[in-house]
Amino acid sequence: MGLYLKCPGCQAPIPIYEKACPRCGQSLQNLPREHRVYVIEPGGGAPAEASPAAAPRAAASPAKAARKPRAPKKKT
Repeated sequence: MGLYLKCPGCQAPIPIYEKACPRCGQSLQNLPREHRVYVIEPGGGAPAEASPAAAPRAAASPAKAARKPRAPKKKT
């Protein structure tokens, strides 16, 4: 995750260290406070959307959780 400044021209999330928007060229220096909008984005600068991979995993079934571990076999 990272902190980004939303471009006042094209609304693209821009890393806060940039001096101008690489997408539309809007200057990001000396912006009035009322034009500064900060967003927190996961890496890459693109907004994250819910994906099946990000869904929480289901808990283990009670039957598997109740099993006792097997003792190691002794070598003869």
